[in-house]
Amino acid sequence: MGSVDGLISGMSTSSVISGLMQVEAAPQTALKAKVATQQKVVTAYQGINTKMKALLTASKALVDPTAWKGGVATSSSDAATATTTSSGAQSGALSFRVNKLAAAHAVVFNSTVAATTDTIMSGSSFQIDVNGTPKTVNVTDTSLKGVVDAINKTSDLGVKATAFQVSPGQYTMQLTSTTTGSASTFDFTSGGNPFTLGAEQIVSTGADAELLVGDPATPLKVTSSTNTFKDLMNGLTVTATKVQQPTDPPVTVTVARDNEGIATKVQAMIDAANQALSEISSQTKNKSGSVPGGPLAGNSIMSQVASNVLNTVSGGTASNGSYKDVGIELTRDGQLTFDKAKFIAALDADPEKTQALFIDTAQTDVTLKTGLADKLSGVADTATQTNTGTLSRLITSGNDAITDLNHRVDDWDVRLQARQATLQKQFGAMETALGKLKNQGSWLSGQLASLG
Repeated sequence: MGSVDGLISGMSTSSVISGLMQVEAAPQTALKAKVATQQKVVTAYQGINTKMKALLTASKALVDPTAWKGGVATSSSDAATATTTSSGAQSGALSFRVNKLAAAHAVVFNSTVAATTDTIMSGSSFQIDVNGTPKTVNVTDTSLKGVVDAINKTSDLGVKATAFQVSPGQYTMQLTSTTTGSASTFDFTSGGNPFTLGAEQIVSTGADAELLVGDPATPLKVTSSTNTFKDLMNGLTVTATKVQQPTDPPVTVTVARDNEGIATKVQAMIDAANQALSEISSQTKNKSGSVPGGPLAGNSIMSQVASNVLNTVSGGTASNGSYKDVGIELTRDGQLTFDKAKFIAALDADPEKTQALFIDTAQTDVTLKTGLADKLSGVADTATQTNTGTLSRLITSGNDAITDLNHRVDDWDVRLQARQATLQKQFGAMETALGKLKNQGSWLSGQLASLG
């Protein structure tokens, strides 16, 4: 039944019902407030979880022993370039001369036709012997253009064709291997040259690239079918770019420890730890005067997570010295500092000892490892593991609580709708009753007036 504002009583029954419903809805309003508070708590946990996952990623980048090996390659000459293909590249130096560059096999024909549509062969196929393997090319159009198309469309042939104009109205063809190296050579099989384009002339012979190492009189020869020599040293790729003259100095390629790169990874780990600590501090701060506290104010579990991060540094390592020796210290306000120059100096002076401060390769039990990266990785992993991590469980528990509260809010919707309907019915009945009373009063007044 709808509202009947002021029909008989003159009162705003809808306003009265609205006021009563606000009182009735107080428990639901309280539940909604709890939902909002719980959502802030879950969001806070999620923010800390994100920062701790970033710390896990950054620390794992240093837990990998290959991150501490050689990684920067340099070349002394523009005759060759050098790059490392993995973080585990072998440190060291190698000298050599670039004696040959890799070449693709190519031939051209010394006669021409007047147009690319002119016929240059008879029959419907021919064979090309590619590095000792005969391969058949089927031809349906025996013109110069048709033969070029047939060669280029033959899969796995290893040879491509090009028709080109020698002079106005004079066309011929070049065949070129699709790869370089001595294995790229090709020739026609026993059937011979099938084309009416004259004799074939070698443009270039397929050849391997060649480096000479050692005594110039009796050098060791290092060959590659391309100009790229992969794993010339472990993790090192060298690319030859030009042939050297006998009087040119040899190329010296050096692979050195990537101290800058390692320092950058350490800085990233320290930054990630500080960001996680700052996030925990922000979310757990207590109210101060008019400044509100964080959603997790006074949360002892999160305070313990922060302590676990800080203790990885304050605890040090009994066997390898202090983290201060490699530029890492704690500040009074609960942050970590990193002195990059001090770290690089320590790494230069004693690479093994410096590495041991971050990763404990001797210990197989993860929980007993003493390296800083090991410990930070363990703290972050314990906090963020899916389903079992401290933060993961708190987030799941918080979301479950929100779901339960929302169900209770929904239940109140049903109860309040029923209550509102009851109030509307009651007030409607009241107006109806008042209407009857008014009618009776009017009748009585009329009767009394007739008696007078």
